[in-house]
Amino acid sequence: MEVDEGFTKCGRYQYCWPRDAINVCKALDLLKMEKEAEKFYKVFCKMTQSKNGMWEQRFFTDGTLAPCWGYQIDETASVVYGVYDHYTRMKEKKFLKDNLKMCEKAIKFLIAYWKDISEEKHTMQVSYDLWEMYEGVNIYSLASIFSAFDSMIKIYEALQGEFNENRLKQENINKQKDELKKGLQEIKKYILDKLYNEEKKSFVRNEEDKWLDSSILGIVTPFNIFSPNEKKVTNTIERINLNLRTYTGGYLRFENDHYSEGRPWVISTLWMAEYYIKAKEYKKAKECFDFVVHTATEHGFLAEQIENSTMSSVWVIGLAWSHAMFVSVLDELIKAGVFEK
Repeated sequence: MEVDEGFTKCGRYQYCWPRDAINVCKALDLLKMEKEAEKFYKVFCKMTQSKNGMWEQRFFTDGTLAPCWGYQIDETASVVYGVYDHYTRMKEKKFLKDNLKMCEKAIKFLIAYWKDISEEKHTMQVSYDLWEMYEGVNIYSLASIFSAFDSMIKIYEALQGEFNENRLKQENINKQKDELKKGLQEIKKYILDKLYNEEKKSFVRNEEDKWLDSSILGIVTPFNIFSPNEKKVTNTIERINLNLRTYTGGYLRFENDHYSEGRPWVISTLWMAEYYIKAKEYKKAKECFDFVVHTATEHGFLAEQIENSTMSSVWVIGLAWSHAMFVSVLDELIKAGVFEK
C-alpha cells in the first residue's frame, strides 16, 4: 500500500519487490489467506515475468515496471522458492502445474546466470545485493539461487507421475534434475571456498569488502544450505553479535551501514530471531521478538528502522516485509511453545 501520500517520510513507496512479496505470501498463508497468496503467483508473477524468465528489480502494484537501477537475481530465484513454499502448506498439485512453465523459464535464466559466474564468463550483468547497494557476487544471491534449484527439484518430484504419458517431457525433467543437483553442489562449494573468511572466522557477504551482513543468515534461513549449529555458522553468529547487535538489542543490516543514520532494522532483528528458533535457542529468539514488539507504534505498525535513542519507529512505517516476518516468527514461537496460541 502507499504509506506516504504526503511525501513526508520516504517520497512514495508503493512498489512491489518480488523477493519482499514472497515473505508477505508466506505470512498470508499462515493467516489462512491462501487464495490471496496464490493470486500473487498465478496473476502478478506471470504478468511481470520477462521473456527471458527473469523478474526485474521492482514493480508498481498494478504490475507495471517501476524505476530500476539494475537487477537483483534473488528477485527471480525467490519466486521459484516461493512457489514451492506455498505448495508445502497447501499441498495442491494443480497450483504447481499451473505455475510449472513460469518456474521452468526462471530456472533456465538462473542456470545461465550461475554458469556465467562459475565459469567466469562475465557476459551477463552482475546483480545487486538485496539492499541494492553492492553490485557483484554476494552470498545472499547465491543462497537464493541454491534454494531455487532445490525447490525446482522438489516441484518435479511432487509432480512425479503427471508426465508418465509424455516420455520426452520425462526425459527432459530427469536431465534438468541432474543439472540442478550438480548446481547445488557447486554453489555450496563456491560459498565455502570463496565466502568464508578464515581470518575473520566467519562467512562474509562478498569477496570485495568482506563485511558481516545480516543477510548472511539466508544460508541458514530461509534457504537451508547449512544447519544452524555448524561451526562456521556459529562462528559467524558470534561475530554478528559483536558487530551488528546494538546496545538496545536491535540489529544493523551490515557493518558500516550509514544509510539513514545506520539504525537497526526490524527485518534484521527478526532474521536473528528466525536463526535462533532454528538453533532452538528460544530465549534469544524471544529477546529479538520482544525488541520488535516494544518498538512498534501505538497503532501496532512496524517500521523499516528503529531509532535507538528513543526506541521508536522511523522511516517507512508500516513496512510489509517487517509485518510479514513478524507473523512468521510469531508462528514459529507459538509452535515452539514460547507463546500460547
